[in-house]
Amino acid sequence: MLSSIITTGVLLAVLQALPTVAIPTVANRDASPLDGYGIEELTWEVETTPGGPSVNITGTVEHVVEELGKINPTFVSDFGIENPDNSSAVDAPIEARAYYLKEWYCDVFGLAKLEAIQAGLVYLNGVPGKPTNGPGPGNCGRVSCSHSAAIYWCNDNTVSKTIDTFGYISGAAQTIINKCGITPQITPLGVFDYVKGQVFMTDNWNVIIKYDKC
Repeated sequence: MLSSIITTGVLLAVLQALPTVAIPTVANRDASPLDGYGIEELTWEVETTPGGPSVNITGTVEHVVEELGKINPTFVSDFGIENPDNSSAVDAPIEARAYYLKEWYCDVFGLAKLEAIQAGLVYLNGVPGKPTNGPGPGNCGRVSCSHSAAIYWCNDNTVSKTIDTFGYISGAAQTIINKCGITPQITPLGVFDYVKGQVFMTDNWNVIIKYDKC
């Protein structure tokens, strides 16, 4: 199976050549409990240089990028990850993403900072390959987490679930933003937008946006 990573810029075309694997592994001790759900981390098998050796890194896409930067300080430039031409398409309509909404819930979980979630959407939208989640129901992997804002992908099938692209996860998360709307919050640093919610698909997987410990 293929997959990959990203950094704080937009990325898309360049990462389509990056092979990698995303599979559920050990329980995620840092993630906040989700009532009724099991939480696992994802392990990514990623090239450290174009066409070079691969390594396995467990965690969110943000953590993977950080670790790869330690292994290869020129990782970002090697793969052109911050190329402004690598634009994201997280706002593509649901119909274009080949999955169908079943239902969504907005008054669930804690609020997450919108800016951090949007960065996670760019990350996930740029990852090539087909993500797989272990058997459920209620088997969740934390695929993105930064600044106390997390995106979870959960499998409610009794067998492992593979979807066509990580972009489906980012698209589902964008649907939460679109359907549930934004909640402005006053903080000591100013007013920031927050979001939370959960969206379910007809083929028994779902995505959660929530506050979390990263």
